[in-house]
Amino acid sequence: MQPLLLAAALLATPNFPAAIERELNLPAAPACTICHATDAGGAGTVVRPFGVYLRSRGLVAFDESSLHGALLAAAGERHSSSGTGVTDIDALKAGADPNSPGGTGAADLAPAYGCASGGGANLLPLLALAMWVFARRRSRGIADGRHPNC
Repeated sequence: MQPLLLAAALLATPNFPAAIERELNLPAAPACTICHATDAGGAGTVVRPFGVYLRSRGLVAFDESSLHGALLAAAGERHSSSGTGVTDIDALKAGADPNSPGGTGAADLAPAYGCASGGGANLLPLLALAMWVFARRRSRGIADGRHPNC
C-alpha cells in the first residue's frame, strides 16, 4: 500500500498560482512566468527574479507550506524583484508582474495551463505509477504460479 501512496503523492502537484491567489487574496491567479521562464514551468525553469528570491527564502517545489513562508518573507522584507521599490506583494496585488521594472507587463496574470502542466518532466510521475502497477501485477502472477509473460 505504501508505493500506492507514494505514486499518489507524486501525481498531486500543488497549484502555486492558485495558492498565491488565495494567500494574497488576489482577484486572479498570477501567471507561472512570475517565477518560471515560460507558462509550461517545470524543473530548472525558475529563472525570474521573483521565483529565485522565493527559492532563496525556502520555497520548495510541491510544498505549499514553503510557499506560505516564502511569501511571508517577501512581505516582511518588503522585497522588490524589479528593483523599483514597489514590493513584490504590492505588485501582485496591483495585478502586475513583480519582475517588471515598470510594475506592469502582466496584463493577463492568469496562467494558461498552470505551472509545470506541460513538458516531458510531468510524465515522470505517471510513468513511475505505470511501472509500479506493471511490476505489482507481474509479481502477483509469479506468486500465483502463473508465468509472468502469459
